[in-house]
Amino acid sequence: MPARTLVQDTTQLGVNVIPGDITSPTLRETRSHPPQTGQSGSSSPATRVSRAHHLLVIKTGDHQQTVVLEAATYSIGRHPANSIVLNMGTVSRQHALLLRIHEPKTGNHFFRVIDGNIQGRRSRNGLWINGKRRFSHDLKDQEIISFGEDIQATYHLVTGFPDEYELDDLLAINSSESPTPSSSNTQTFFPSDTELRNLGEAALVRLSSFPELMPHPIIETDFSGSITYINPAAVAQFPDILESNQHPLLQGFLAEVKKAQNTYFVREVHVCDRVFEQSIHCMPESQVIRSYLVDITQRKRAEQVLRESEERYAAAARGANDGLWDWHLRSNRVYFSPRWKSMIGYEEDEISDRCEEWLDRLHPSDRDRLKQELSMHLNGETNHFQSEFRLRHKNGEYRWFRSRGMALRDAEQQPYRIAGSQTDITEYHLAREQLVHDALHDALTGLPNRVLFMDRLTQAIKQYQRHPDDQFAILFLDLDRFKIINDSLGHMIGDRLLIEVGNRLQSCLRDQDTVARIGGDEFVILLNTIQNMDQVLQTAERIQQQLKQAFAIEGHEIFTGTSIGIALISPEYQHAEELLRDADTAMYRAKNLGKNRYEIFSSSMRSQVLALSQLENDLRRAIDRQEFQLFYQPIVSLGTHSLVGLEALVRWHHPERGLILPSEFVPMAEEAGLIIPLGWWVLAQACRQMQLWQQHYSLAQDLQLNVNISSRQFSQPNFVNDIHAVLEDTNLPCHRLKLEITEGVLMDHASDVADKLDAIKTLGIKLGIDDFGTGYSSLNYLNAFPVDTLKIDRSFVERMNSEEGFEIVKTIVNLAHNLHMDVVAEGVELEEQAEELTQMKCEYAQGYLFSEPTDTAGMEKFLLNYCN
Repeated sequence: MPARTLVQDTTQLGVNVIPGDITSPTLRETRSHPPQTGQSGSSSPATRVSRAHHLLVIKTGDHQQTVVLEAATYSIGRHPANSIVLNMGTVSRQHALLLRIHEPKTGNHFFRVIDGNIQGRRSRNGLWINGKRRFSHDLKDQEIISFGEDIQATYHLVTGFPDEYELDDLLAINSSESPTPSSSNTQTFFPSDTELRNLGEAALVRLSSFPELMPHPIIETDFSGSITYINPAAVAQFPDILESNQHPLLQGFLAEVKKAQNTYFVREVHVCDRVFEQSIHCMPESQVIRSYLVDITQRKRAEQVLRESEERYAAAARGANDGLWDWHLRSNRVYFSPRWKSMIGYEEDEISDRCEEWLDRLHPSDRDRLKQELSMHLNGETNHFQSEFRLRHKNGEYRWFRSRGMALRDAEQQPYRIAGSQTDITEYHLAREQLVHDALHDALTGLPNRVLFMDRLTQAIKQYQRHPDDQFAILFLDLDRFKIINDSLGHMIGDRLLIEVGNRLQSCLRDQDTVARIGGDEFVILLNTIQNMDQVLQTAERIQQQLKQAFAIEGHEIFTGTSIGIALISPEYQHAEELLRDADTAMYRAKNLGKNRYEIFSSSMRSQVLALSQLENDLRRAIDRQEFQLFYQPIVSLGTHSLVGLEALVRWHHPERGLILPSEFVPMAEEAGLIIPLGWWVLAQACRQMQLWQQHYSLAQDLQLNVNISSRQFSQPNFVNDIHAVLEDTNLPCHRLKLEITEGVLMDHASDVADKLDAIKTLGIKLGIDDFGTGYSSLNYLNAFPVDTLKIDRSFVERMNSEEGFEIVKTIVNLAHNLHMDVVAEGVELEEQAEELTQMKCEYAQGYLFSEPTDTAGMEKFLLNYCN
């Protein structure tokens, strides 16, 4: 019968524990040789000597077990399938192995204890011998084995009994002759003497390794292949194995035994739908072939699943657009997929599995950030690893990548592996950089725009506030005559001019300076780190010299200039907008003083700006408050001294400042967009008043009404129809109205001015050019338009006392006559001027010599006196 496991409590064995070397010749076992056939299991008295017994005394708290080690192998652990079960939480499922090691020279044996299971997996809490960690150890008498904090075992080598004392005799001695301590509990594992006597040699071999108790099947055959023994586990799993020698476990193994170079080999055998690992041990001395069988079906299935998974992974790695990587942290080796390598221009065999293949190609600016993000994930601070960085391509360029991954952790939550993917996001970064660039740069010139300039200006102010010696200045530039160039030559030429201007401005500056286009034909410059104002002025002069040079664009030679406003940083500036505002103010000052020059901002300019701002606000309310009033100035014939017409002039009666002349508020009205409603009000009021005078004064029936039209008013799309509507509404005859426009109107609207002028002439309305000689009209344009009158500007009349001034006026008169136009001279105040103009055959004049501008009541008195 099989060996038993005795589980009842007994007293401690009353035997001597002999210290010393277990391989000593005095410890030779009496059963080192099997008995001869026909003999009993007992040895003869002549050969009876002392034999050794191996004991393992296991203590758990106050509980004690004694195991007599008779088998060849023992498995020790928490799982019930183990030979020795230690049911404690600190013990692993398969904590250790005890192996009997035979000594051929002495015939004795000893036991070796090994940490872990038969597959080589270590226990969780380790194996400790005499307080020291061991993975493998040959046991000596009295050595203490620890299987965790709560379980200890003492190994004993027991001798001193002659061979006639069998194991049941030891039990009897233990139970009857030895004192029994009351505090100890002992469990002993061995068969009885009667059982041993009834067993043959082969049975004793089997009993020595407890095959009957093994959970795995064991099959023994002789060298002809006939089964001589199977254990209960084999009977349970292979009930038909004895019926035929064609069972899969028995087929072919004899041939393999003959071919084997040693007495041990392993093969895999399929039995129905299960797979077994058959470990075959050949023991020629016993004429036994023993097979140990382990069911590996689940393992094989797991291997198949793993293999399929790996194949899917490999296929995914080959087909994925993203690159895959798998970093084994403990070996510091990284798997890079072929796609990962090709992303940076390499073939599969050109990059090894060293992690430096990745890290050494990182852009220097990204290396620390990537390492930090990787460390945060490995330390458990983030759920996933994600980072964006640049890697050096094989061609030397850097490309942007986004890498994502997740770490795998062991039972102690320590990372041992991290895997993930890598995506090329270079195009995304380029698009994002382009968006950022477009958001901060002018689309036409490529220069910084207002947003970027204001940011740099803000940084410069902060730097100045920290370090007052770091002074800087800004220059606000506006091109002169750009609108005329743009309208006359077209927007394509205008855009090309702006690009060339930007290039010239950059050539005038240092690397640390910034030039930006902030809209239209306006540019602004930040001069960083200046030493003094002279340095700023030299830059302004250099810019003006550069822009004075002709621009050759698509066959056109274009000339322009620039008005520059300069503002220097000072402690009173806290915000960028304030500094830019003052530079803009200085630029407008330069414009008003004659253009193509520069002005430095001063505090007095700010006061003027505030006053102008208040005046603009008052101007917006002036029409509704009826603060405007029309004045009239006579136009007389120099030949007959008769009254031929009246010019309507607008005045502003400001409630606080009194009478304001047009020269002060008209430019402001044009800038603010108020000149259009004001112009239509003037026209309607003047036409209505002239119609009334023509009804009451016979002299007025033949008078011409002259009204100035601004450029913005003239540019209105329904201008001609609106003029006609005013005349119908006031009942003034069309031929009694003369519209005065400036040379600028002709040039600013050259593309459609001819059609409008023709339409006006069709209505019977007369046309005159006001302030002739102060503008820049082309004689070709002048000859092409249906103009009736040229008006000589008062500035030329005032200089008639000089020879040069006299000749200029004479030239204008002759020009007008050659173009079949009559002439009106403005600002005539002296008789001498009137006489000289008469001699030049200038037809008409107006000025203080005849009458100053007067309101409606004053003009009515003038008309009465003229009639009388």
